Amino acid sequence: MKCAILVMAAGFGRRFREQGGGQKLLAKIRGLPILSHSLNQALATGADVFVVTQPEDRAIHSLLSGCQPVYCQSRGLGESIAAGVHAAATYDGWIVALGDMPWLKTSSYLAVMDALRSEQVVRPWVNNQPGHPVGFSKFFYSQLVALEHDEGARSLLTTHPATLLPLDDPGCLSDVDYPASLASGRNA
Repeated sequence: MKCAILVMAAGFGRRFREQGGGQKLLAKIRGLPILSHSLNQALATGADVFVVTQPEDRAIHSLLSGCQPVYCQSRGLGESIAAGVHAAATYDGWIVALGDMPWLKTSSYLAVMDALRSEQVVRPWVNNQPGHPVGFSKFFYSQLVALEHDEGARSLLTTHPATLLPLDDPGCLSDVDYPASLASGRNA
């Protein structure tokens, strides 16, 4: 089964900006932009990595070495996922990840990919909570490319519950929404 990792990096990071943090995917942790940490973990899987980004966001584009950019005038996560899946239409499945999850481990990507070989939708389950990345099989292609707005794949997961994959990776739950999240290593 050939899976593509789709990293969502077209958001506006409004909450981060409102607190004076600037472009959150460029904010640094241990000297590297958040997005670089996220991409390094995804690339280490050996899978093809597609990054959905706004066409005008040249600073993000400069970080995409080894990745396939997908340019999308996205107004929300749903449109970003749709663009990524459309760009990687020839794959057997897609692992949907968020660019602002720099603590997510390579092993978690690999575990979701492996579980997707026998399941149609796979989601990490960490500390009794659902996390990311979420894996979808080719079965969901038409529903994924039809996503709109900012809901992401939430409605799809409601009608087709994911197989929950127990993992021991707090990075599956930790995104960066606010500048304080950088210091704490979790969503503050």
